[in-house]
Amino acid sequence: MSYGSRHIPTEIRQKKAERVLEVTWDTGEKFRYTMEFLRVQCPCAKCAGHTPAEAQLVDGKQDVVITELAPVGHYAIKCVFDDGHDSGLYSWETLFELGIHQEALWQAYLDALKAAGKRRKASIIPIQPMM
Repeated sequence: MSYGSRHIPTEIRQKKAERVLEVTWDTGEKFRYTMEFLRVQCPCAKCAGHTPAEAQLVDGKQDVVITELAPVGHYAIKCVFDDGHDSGLYSWETLFELGIHQEALWQAYLDALKAAGKRRKASIIPIQPMM
């Protein structure tokens, strides 16, 4: 059952060491999504906004890892990331579209980061010990 999705995954593999999620689809296509890509393309309202104008530019997620994957009915997965973000539901349709358009979306993200003066790598701010 696809619940409106044109495509259904036949296999989902999480490769934590590589920070990759591999999804094989009923079309025979296989997409490798970096965890960083999935985090910065999160479809939740907080990240994507209710309109494109409300979308947030999520930066500093180069080393993010998915700590938990959970099925949502027969139509999506929920990803929990080690940065605490857990509100993104990736429907099969969304996940497939991210795979198809991954290269263009990634380049647009890199361009937006550059234009905003932001980075993929998280900034580390040293904390001075209290005396």
